[in-house]
Amino acid sequence: MLHKLDEVRKEKKIKSSELNTAATQTQTLDVIKSKGVRGDIITILKDTIYTDTLQYNDLTKVYYSIGTDSVSIALDVKNTQYLYIYKKKQYKNKKNFIKRLLTFDWKKETKYKYEIVNTNDLLNT
Repeated sequence: MLHKLDEVRKEKKIKSSELNTAATQTQTLDVIKSKGVRGDIITILKDTIYTDTLQYNDLTKVYYSIGTDSVSIALDVKNTQYLYIYKKKQYKNKKNFIKRLLTFDWKKETKYKYEIVNTNDLLNT
């Protein structure tokens, strides 16, 4: 897990000396729901159950089956979330180099930033 945290940190170009806190969280979501339908569902063949799977990506799948009188859906979502809290030193007044040189404005301030990375690209933070 530590190697993966370090690998994602390098991908996001966060220096290890600037890093203040790093955390990870793994989420798995399994939902199975079935609902009866009033009347019958018209299918081509009688007494058959139609089953199929939709795969949005490697971490998100939807399973569904349609019977003569019910619909069943199962949702499988996996995600690993990485949180990085780091500090950056920036010039206090945003000027270019020539203006800072002429005004002797070399003051820097430390700003804390955070970044959240999800492995499942369908999930937004």
